[in-house]
Amino acid sequence: MDEQNNRSDQTKPEKKLSRTTLTFYIIGLFSVAIALILISYVAQARADRQLDTLTDQLTEQQTVAQGATQKMEELQIQLDEMSAELNNARRALGMEQNEQITSDAATQVISTNLAVKLLLSAEHAARIGDNETLESQMWQLEDSIDPETQLVPEAEGGLLTEEQYMIYQQLTQLLETQEQQ
Repeated sequence: MDEQNNRSDQTKPEKKLSRTTLTFYIIGLFSVAIALILISYVAQARADRQLDTLTDQLTEQQTVAQGATQKMEELQIQLDEMSAELNNARRALGMEQNEQITSDAATQVISTNLAVKLLLSAEHAARIGDNETLESQMWQLEDSIDPETQLVPEAEGGLLTEEQYMIYQQLTQLLETQEQQ
């Protein structure tokens, strides 16, 4: 019996020890579970904040894209209006809608402007008595624009109006008389 008592005494502490150990294990497992739950909660909260930030950025980008789309639509409307005005101007000038302004017409406008500028400068030089400038301007005028075909009145297919052509002839005669003297 002594042996049985010894055995039962020995088994009781083992049972207590194993219950104590089991209790620590259970507490440890619960602690780990709680820690995992807390880590999961913190990670989820962080992910929610990032999602909110990304949502805000997406909303901003959508707003910018909508603004750009609206601006593009406004520009398209302006382009359509300008195209309609251009077509009306072409009709008023007697041009077909498909017809483009040719480079010859642009060159003629540039040549006319150059001729008028040089002619006015030469006329001014003649009025103030600056013969060197007069001669230089007339030389530039005749050098840059063909005197035979372009420095004639518009009625004859030239670039100058009747008044401008008369001024050109007077200046040419003035230069000839100065050269003869």
